[in-house]
Parts: sequence; C-alpha cells; structure tokens
Amino acid sequence: MSYERPILISLLFLVAGCLVQHQLAIPFSNLVPVMFLTACCVSLLLKKQILFVSMLALFWMAWGMAALAPRLDQNISKTGIARFDGKEIGIEGVVKNRPMFLPEGQRFELQVEHIIADEKALPVAGVVLITIASGQGTWLTGDRIRCVTKIRVPRLLGLPGEFDYPRYLALRGVNATAFIKDADSVVLMRGTAIPSLQRIPDQMALSSQQFIRQSLSNPGQRSVVLALATGSQQEISPDLATAYSRAGVSHILSVSGFHVGVVTIVWVFLLRWLMLRWEWLALRFDVRRIALISALPVMVLYLLFTGGAPATARSVLMLSAVVLAIWSERETDALDSLLAAAFLLLLFNPANLFDLSFQLSFFALWGLLVLTPLLAAPFERLIKQSWQRALLLFCSASLAATLATMIPVLASFHQASFTGIAANLVVVPLLGYGATVLATAAVPLIFLLPGLAGLLLQLAGWLVQFSNVFVIWIARMPVLHSFSIGSADILATVILLALISFVCSTRIKMLVSSVVLIGLTIVHFWPDLPDNRNLRMAFLSVGQGDSTLIRFPDGRTMLVDGGGYLKDNGKDFGERYLVPALHSLKVKRIDLMVLTHPHPDHLGGLPAVAEEFEVKEFWQGSEAGQGTEYQRLFRSLKRQQTSIRVLKQGDQPLRAQNLVITVMSPPDKSDPKTGENDKSLVLHLNYGNFSTLMMGDAGFVVEEELLKQGIGKTTVLKVGHHGSKSASGELFLDRIKPEIAVFSAGYNNGFGLPAAVTVDKIRQRGIGFFRTDQQGSILIESDGTVFSAALLPRDSRLVTFARRFVLTGTHLLR
Repeated sequence: MSYERPILISLLFLVAGCLVQHQLAIPFSNLVPVMFLTACCVSLLLKKQILFVSMLALFWMAWGMAALAPRLDQNISKTGIARFDGKEIGIEGVVKNRPMFLPEGQRFELQVEHIIADEKALPVAGVVLITIASGQGTWLTGDRIRCVTKIRVPRLLGLPGEFDYPRYLALRGVNATAFIKDADSVVLMRGTAIPSLQRIPDQMALSSQQFIRQSLSNPGQRSVVLALATGSQQEISPDLATAYSRAGVSHILSVSGFHVGVVTIVWVFLLRWLMLRWEWLALRFDVRRIALISALPVMVLYLLFTGGAPATARSVLMLSAVVLAIWSERETDALDSLLAAAFLLLLFNPANLFDLSFQLSFFALWGLLVLTPLLAAPFERLIKQSWQRALLLFCSASLAATLATMIPVLASFHQASFTGIAANLVVVPLLGYGATVLATAAVPLIFLLPGLAGLLLQLAGWLVQFSNVFVIWIARMPVLHSFSIGSADILATVILLALISFVCSTRIKMLVSSVVLIGLTIVHFWPDLPDNRNLRMAFLSVGQGDSTLIRFPDGRTMLVDGGGYLKDNGKDFGERYLVPALHSLKVKRIDLMVLTHPHPDHLGGLPAVAEEFEVKEFWQGSEAGQGTEYQRLFRSLKRQQTSIRVLKQGDQPLRAQNLVITVMSPPDKSDPKTGENDKSLVLHLNYGNFSTLMMGDAGFVVEEELLKQGIGKTTVLKVGHHGSKSASGELFLDRIKPEIAVFSAGYNNGFGLPAAVTVDKIRQRGIGFFRTDQQGSILIESDGTVFSAALLPRDSRLVTFARRFVLTGTHLLR
C-alpha cells in the first residue's frame, strides 16, 4: 500500500500528530522533527527500509505536533494583549484578511501594531478579531486603521460539552476579540500599509458585492447569490441557513469542489469553442491543450476572489493535478489527488485539519470517490438508457456524500438529514448548474458590460428564489438528532472509508468492519453504570447568570434556572451552551424544572431545554414573565403537557425519603413595592445532615424575612444575586454558618460581581467558597452525612489522564 500510494503514510502520521497535539496541548520542541529527519537520512544511507519508513512516519507526526503547538499555546501574555483584557483602549494595526460583511455590520482580523493607552502608543504584537455592529467600512487587506474598543481575551465558561471557542480562535491565530458599535468610529490611517496579493481580488470582490446588492432587492435572493458568486455567506439569514442545513443541501452555499469544477468546465469549453471559431489558430495549435492549461490561472484567481477557504483551496489543488495530468496525457487517480491536496494544505497550515469546511469537503469527496460505485453497482443491470444511468449516478453520488459526511455533521450540528438525496435533484440543477454559472459569469461583466451583468444576476436571483421556496418546504421534514456522536465515531468513519479505499482483502475488510461496528455499539448502547445513592449538585458556569443541575439519590433530575444572555443578541444560550452541557452530563429528561424569576440571565436557556428534553414538572414563583422567551418556554411546556406549579412560602413541593425541599420565599402576598429580584423563588434543600440554600437573586429584604422565620445552619449557600453587595448580610451569614458558598457570575462582568465586600465577608468567616467566573462549574456531592466539593471537568477522563501522563513525562525529560 505504501508503494502504490506513497503519500498516504506521510498524510496519516501528519494528521495523527495534529490530533495528538490538539487533544493534549503539550509543550513540544521544534528539535524533535529535526531529530527524526536526521534518523531518516541515516536509515536511507544504511538502506534499512523498515527503519526509514518508521522514522519517516515519526518525522511527520512530530512535524504536525511541532507546527500546531504554537497555535495552541494558551499563554498569550507574549503578545502583550492579555494585560489590556476588559479595558477600553485605542488600537492601531493592519487589516489581516478580507473583511466579512454581516447583515448590518462587518467582521475582520486586525494585526495589531500599537495600543494607545494613557496617551502613549505601546508596540504590541497580536491578532484581534473585530466585530462592527453597524455600518461597513471600505478598508481592505493591508490597510492600516485605528479605533477605540474594549479588548476581550476569549475564555471558556467552564461547561461540560462546551464548544472550545478560544481554541477555535487560537487555531486561526487570533489572540483576542473586540466589539465596535459603529463603523464611523474606525479611522482609515492610509491605504496599502502592507503590500498584499489578496488586495486586488478583495477590491474586485467588494465592487462585485456592492453591484449584486444594488441589482437584487430581495434579501433571500441577494444573500444566496453573494455566496455563490463571491463566497460570502455572512448575509444569509439564520432561518434560511438553517433551512438549507435541514434540507441537507447547505454544501451548495459554500464554494467548494463542485463550484470550482463547474467554473473550470464552463471556462474550458467556452474558450475552446471560441478558439475553434478562429481557423488560423485552430490549424496551428492544439486548442484543447491550450484551453486546459489556461484553466490553472483561472482557478487560482477564482480561489483568491472567493476568499481562499480551505475547501476551495483543496478543490483547486485537486483539479489542478487533474488538469495537468490530462494536459500531459498521463493517467491520474482521483483518490491520490485528494490525498495530495489534503497533505499540501495541512503542510501549509496544520490548523486546516480542524476547519469544518475542510473536514466536510474532504469527507464528501472521499465518499463520492469510493462509495458512489458501490451504491450504483447493484442497479447497473437494470439500466437500459443513458438518462437512467445519469439519474442513478446522481442519486448514488448524493447518497454517498450524505453517508460520508453524516457523522461529522452530527458531531458538529447534532442533526443530519436524508432529505438531501431528494433535495439535490432540485437544488443542484437550480443553483449549481444554473445560478452559480450565471452569477459567476456576471462578475467579470460587472466591469465590462454592467447592463448585461445585471440581467444575468436577475436570472440567477429567480433561480435562487425557486430554490429557497423548495428548500424551506422540504426542510420541514423530520431530521435525525443526536448529541452522542463524538470523535470515536469520526475515527470509525475514517477507518471504514479507508478499508473500502485501500484494502483489497475481503476477509480483512469484514473482520475490521465487524470490530469497529461492535465497538461503536458497545460505546453507544452499553447501559450506564447505576449511580450511587448520593445527592449531586452541579452549579453550572453559565456566565453572568444562574443554573444548577441536581441529581437526586433516586435518579431524578432537577434544573434550577437556565442562565442566558443579559441582552438580546439574536443567539440562543440554551441551544449553544446549556443543552450540550446537559447531554454531556448524560441527562435523559428533566423531572423538575425551576424558574426562580423571569430575568433573562435565569430564563434564557430554559426554552431550548424544554424543546429538547421531556419536562415532567415545572415550578415558578408568583412573578410571571411577559417576554417572548417566557412565552416560548410555556408553549413547549404545554405541548408536552408538563405539570405547572406556582409555589409560595411554606410549600414543600418535594418530600421523599430523607429528602425535603422547602420554599422559603416569596410569601403568598408580597409587598407590591418589592423588587423583582426579591420576588425570587428561594429554595431550601435538606438531605439528611446536608442542606443547601439557593437564594436566586434575593437580597437583604428576603434575608431579614428568613431570619424572622428562624432559619438555621446550612451546609452550602448558593449566594444571592451573584454576590452583589446588596445580598449576604453579616447577620444572615452568622446565622446560617455555611461551610461552602458558591458564587455564580461571569468573568470580568460589567457589574463587578461578585462584589469585593461580599467576598470579604465570606472569607473573614472562614467559609470556603467557589466562583464559577474563575473556576468553572462546581460539583458538590453528599450521601446525607458528609459531602465533597470539586470542579466539574470539561474533558473526558481519558483525555485528562493522557494529558497528565504526557506532561509528567515531559517534565521528567527536562
């Protein structure tokens, strides 16, 4: 196999090195690959083939680890940006790449050169991802700009199953983020500060995008045409993007191999047709070969014009290899071209391996190459006419791409659709062979014949409109949901595709496939070990909000509040954070859901949870919400016929063996002047000798009422109002004498919570405390007599153990 596909071993171990480094994020020296390269040269001189292949494999693995290590270095203090975290400062730098246009704003990466603070310009190196909420500037790659903004160093909340956004940015080379309200506050210092080959394509793309916006007034048509013609998907509305994803045809919106192939074929045939019309030229030159070789610069220009995405680059490399092979009249293997393109892209930038567009395009094309013949073979005997053969190949290819990408799609989006097989029959002709060709042909005409370009764009817009209507209709079909798909399933997909692609022995294929499938079955369907009979409380780190997951000794679950964003930003906190966290904690259903009060930082994540999980019973206080999210929550609860209870002071809604939950506040008839925070549902949980008081956002007023009620000692205090100075009074703390206090707050939040005075009161009394803003999610477990408190880990036990093992070995070697 190594002789037939010599690049396979190098690619395999390069990928292995990247994956190991991505999982473990350990310090790695650049000298290690040099050592293995030296060993390769020695083994070559000694003519030791096995030694040479072994050292070559280790060299590429070490190369992958060494190349990725700097990107994953979480110590960004070297850039100088970290010390300005959370501060409003002036920054000056050079636009690193093409700005992305959002529906109402803009986003781009800035290579920072200076930070202006205290009227001084300090030299600083680093990359900041800037988002502009309103307005769009005219700056391009290489322009120097200056603006005033607040720097944010990305951090994880600390939730299980949380998407690692800091690592995602680190792989792109981004050190911090910044937000600007208006583009008018950005000053263009001077154009072309740094010469860039990307600048001219950027200018063309910017002009083309402006022309397309002026030519198409319908937002749905305009956004899709922009994606097909210029590679910019940022203006596609979330609803339309979701519809294309649910329909299984979102691939058509990103510029990939299909688009590059269509553009290349149209160019080659058009140029060949034009050259054949010139008799003198046709008689003296090989028109076919000239048209073929001319496709190379066209593909490179198309790559630069559409933004140079990894999927597009992979396609250009593959098609370039095919074009050169046909031009030189040599045979080419499509799978070898795919492997070579992937190897070159990873060699240039190992972070491409973790780019979703690269992964999906690689899996899709791999599936097309190896699965399409297998799926079509059983039906070939039934085919009698050419149109039937074309339809069979089209359906087989669609199913092959769907099967090959299903696992990565489920792992990333937690849903996949088989409707793409039918949807492709409609969408691909409309958008792929229709709108893409028309929109791409219109781009050069924008600068030559704008009237004709406008006409072509209108035609493309009509095709897009038909496609959008069809996609929205078919997206209503049921989709496959799963939150249990992970890296093991992706590895299994790779193994199965590799067996089909590279192994000839049927016996080996059957044996390995059986082992893989049995292993996956055990992983996914092996029953969970029975939980011990302990009470478990997970105080989830949900930023500037509150959410607590409780698992009772009898296995039932209770979710108190759901976190959320303080302001409406168009994102669903529950879908992005809380639902994945609950799935990671192996929650099957919510037996009791509690809303202490309907503020967005307590309510925000609950609607998505109610839509995803079965909720048996819902508790709330007398304070009802009025907003759209509150109504959305109740629609979901009513749809599944959840029992809804309004609780008041003195109620004991849960009494079980050795376990009691008592409502401490609010009273049945509270003072109308009482603030919303002090109307929070305050719960006291008692399990044997262990107890927890959850204060919600209640403050001094409620604490005084609890003192009058004669509240006694408690084991754990969920500190009221995120540690505000208006809560946790001294008399109250002296009465309840908690052993542990838990603060739920967002890192470096604008309210300054928890307040220093409140933290000092806790510390002075010798009370141990945890802070979700600094430590992440907290797990407290009790058997009713004693209790333990620890941090809730994000990573799996295997990854945590491996990282500790390797780091220990690294320190020993030092």
